Amino acid sequence: MRVLALADEPPHGAIPELVAATRPELIVLLGDLEPAWTNGLEAIDLPKLGVLGNHDSPGALEGVGAEEIHLRRVEVGGCSFSGFGGSPRYSEHGENEWTEDEAAELVERLPAADILLTHSPPEGVNDDPSDPAHRGSPTLRRWVERNRPAWLLHGHTLPDPARPVHRLGDTRVVHVRGAMAVELR
Repeated sequence: MRVLALADEPPHGAIPELVAATRPELIVLLGDLEPAWTNGLEAIDLPKLGVLGNHDSPGALEGVGAEEIHLRRVEVGGCSFSGFGGSPRYSEHGENEWTEDEAAELVERLPAADILLTHSPPEGVNDDPSDPAHRGSPTLRRWVERNRPAWLLHGHTLPDPARPVHRLGDTRVVHVRGAMAVELR
């Protein structure tokens, strides 16, 4: 299944042009997408799934016709998807932020699936442990190691280009920033 994944910064072209060029079967949104960056997405007649990032407002996904899958499992094109949104808490009142204790409670409700969509990555996966906002979640890492989804797509961080993580055990990892076509097979 070919997906067009969007996260964290403007795509390198207009959404309708990217869809025409990449011919995805599904569009996934991994959070922190400003409305101007998704202009035209609501008119694209394809399934759209997503999770909210730490800077997204409630209703951001619905506004572009995407189904929010935070702590849910859905089936599209013969593949199952589940999602985990938000980021580690780094501000006093961050709406889509969680402490690690809160993440542990949330992850207990995260259903297993073939493909996991997250905003923030698991601990040790394209994260920055020295930055409270961009450290990965140990709880999410344990979930991935236990449930072994075939794929994990995430945004949020700025990984060290000298040390990108493309696998976590059996799980293939894709870090998305901007727009990226991904062939999930």
